[in-house]
Amino acid sequence: MNSIMMGRLARLTLAVVALVMTVGAVRAEAWWDEKWQHRRKVALDTTANGAEIKEAVTEVPVLVRLHTGNFSFTNAKEDGSDVRFVAGDDKTPLKFHFEMYDPKKEIALAWVKVPQLAANSGQNMVWVYYGNSGVQAAQDAGGTYDTPQALVYHFSETQGAPQDSSSYKNHAKEFTGGLGAPALIGGGAVFKGAERIVVPASPSLAFPKGFTFSIWVKPAQIQGETHLFSWGDGAQGIVVGLEQGGGAFARVGQAVTGRTQPLTPQEWHHLAVSAEPGKRLTIYLNGREAASVAMAAAMPAPAGEAAIGGGAQGGQFFVGEMDEVTLAGVARPAAWFAAAAGSQGQEGKLVALAQEEEGGKGEADLTIHLMKVIAKSITLDGWAIIGLCTFMLFFAAAVFVFKFLALQKIIKGNETFLESFDELHDPLALEDADEDLKHSSMYRIYRAGKTEIERWLARQSEEKEITGLTPSALNIFRTALDKANVKEKQNLSSWLIVMTLGISGGPFWGLLGTVWGVMNTFASLAESGEANLSAIAPGVASALACTLFGLFVAIPALFAYSYLTNRMKNLNADTHIFIDEFAVKVEGAYGEKA
Repeated sequence: MNSIMMGRLARLTLAVVALVMTVGAVRAEAWWDEKWQHRRKVALDTTANGAEIKEAVTEVPVLVRLHTGNFSFTNAKEDGSDVRFVAGDDKTPLKFHFEMYDPKKEIALAWVKVPQLAANSGQNMVWVYYGNSGVQAAQDAGGTYDTPQALVYHFSETQGAPQDSSSYKNHAKEFTGGLGAPALIGGGAVFKGAERIVVPASPSLAFPKGFTFSIWVKPAQIQGETHLFSWGDGAQGIVVGLEQGGGAFARVGQAVTGRTQPLTPQEWHHLAVSAEPGKRLTIYLNGREAASVAMAAAMPAPAGEAAIGGGAQGGQFFVGEMDEVTLAGVARPAAWFAAAAGSQGQEGKLVALAQEEEGGKGEADLTIHLMKVIAKSITLDGWAIIGLCTFMLFFAAAVFVFKFLALQKIIKGNETFLESFDELHDPLALEDADEDLKHSSMYRIYRAGKTEIERWLARQSEEKEITGLTPSALNIFRTALDKANVKEKQNLSSWLIVMTLGISGGPFWGLLGTVWGVMNTFASLAESGEANLSAIAPGVASALACTLFGLFVAIPALFAYSYLTNRMKNLNADTHIFIDEFAVKVEGAYGEKA
């Protein structure tokens, strides 16, 4: 095995590893998790044909309506606990929760936290997966909303006071009206003219940085000024209401907007108010700006309890229906309200579900499944270490194959040579070898010794008659044999360094990847400030995968190296026996007689 051949082998091995690593790095998984049997694409259209969202918006809760026309309830668990929402990259699970899941009526209302909606794009999407009987529910109502979201009332309760779905749990103190009545989004709240929802004071309801209130409202009749939301009074008050003619208005401290166009009775309208200190107080109607006014540099700080559906001090009662009331401690952008109206409204222009796809293997082998999960978790530095280990493994395997084949040829050639040598009466009578002996190491040693004797005889015959080999000539002959044997050993042991590097270096490369991966895991935890098993496990799995690949290199290389060295040891022993036998026969046949 010469250097040119091994150089070509190294380049070929590197090319194969590069191809494997390219495929592994892309990891274009067509299915998020093969344990889920079904999925549908949820398209989120922000173009003019959809919700017409003109600016990008992040971490927005989107309502996904599932019904018999776009979702196969029979393919999911009866309670919907196997339903999962995954980001458009088909890798990242999303926070979500159900406001309603009724397989008998075949309708479900899911609130999904979408990481980002690009403006004027038809490429926004998420996936809904279902069809896995072996999992538990993964809903997270509080996680569906971002940190500024301080209150969310779905009105899905059938008795008692409305319950807050945000992580702050600002549950209503009292409400004597009706809950759970069929509304725009599941259940709603009914106000007959003498009821209001009282929201207790809470530290999470302080809004120094801004304020957003949104509501779906269906007025039955408008007689005088009514308050949809009221908190405090005078210069420290916040009021969102409807005037005598049906137009909406907002008052935050001393800032008062103009009136919007009248809201049509007996129809649902999305009404939102955004207040940003030092900038604007704005009313949005059905996702579009309807009125605004300049604001003071500071937000008011109302005291006491807030009221929904009536004045903070009583009176100004609303008559009609409400749904989906929210409060946030930040001024939401216009795109936020366009997304809300587009996904929650009756037309639902933002959201559309595609045809059902099948591809998961619900009962897939657990080991294979976990290996795929680990592969998805491996980071770029981990793939670099794995790539290096894979290269070492392929290179060591190639060296083993070439060495194994070379040993087989040498051993077979030596057996053929010894058969011919044992039949000789004259130990130097063997002529040039045929094709059967070209791979024999013993024959090459034999030729080296014979050639050295021929040279000695040629030099001595010019000076005097030769009667036999002198002790000096026999020493030169033995030296030639030993020299040829050393060269054969060197050729036989060449490139074994690759396997020893795999044995000793593979585990250390794996350990480097492990330490690197663990460092990345703890760095991510430090950055996020949150420690949980689901966040730690993927990073640790990625780190340990590097150790695994290091052992994948070392263990096969160790066994292969041990096998080859044992074969070489036996071959060298046979060669030493032949050298001694050859030297004795030559000395007996050609040595000087006493």
